[in-house]
Amino acid sequence: MERKELCIISDSDIPAGSGGINGEGYTYGQLRHQPIITEILQRITHPIARQMAEECNERNSRDGFTMYKVDGEYCFEGLRVGPKVKIPGKDELLALLGNQPINAATIRNITYTLIREELARLYGTSVQEAADIIGNQLDCAPHEDISGYIFMVPNWAHKWFRHNGYVSRMLKQ
Repeated sequence: MERKELCIISDSDIPAGSGGINGEGYTYGQLRHQPIITEILQRITHPIARQMAEECNERNSRDGFTMYKVDGEYCFEGLRVGPKVKIPGKDELLALLGNQPINAATIRNITYTLIREELARLYGTSVQEAADIIGNQLDCAPHEDISGYIFMVPNWAHKWFRHNGYVSRMLKQ
């Protein structure tokens, strides 16, 4: 049975640190309602990236996302940007790894490729262009969520909410 716990965070907190996130100084309350900030929206040139950013912001504009933990791990679903892809279980991951060493880099290479390929397939772009959309256009990070899916989340949130995710779980199994 999964344990779900609401994370109580003041809307006046200002996410900071963690490699220079949120240099603009937005409060958590502002970011809950507009996860993709204006400065990022202004520099998005790719129409698909813009659509995904606007959908995320629209979904959160009224009530804002709520962060919670499931079995002690942050659940980022409310901050999802764009599509989500099922991540492999242990046996499937081992099969995908083949003879490669089992480490964080090889596991992330597989899961990050899954989200990049799905983005490329859905929007008719190359895998390289999908990687550019994720990191450079949207300022997002691929996140392997406790829900069993990989999707993109804003970098400020991914870095501020310190978490042990899928890679840690797979390395322990």
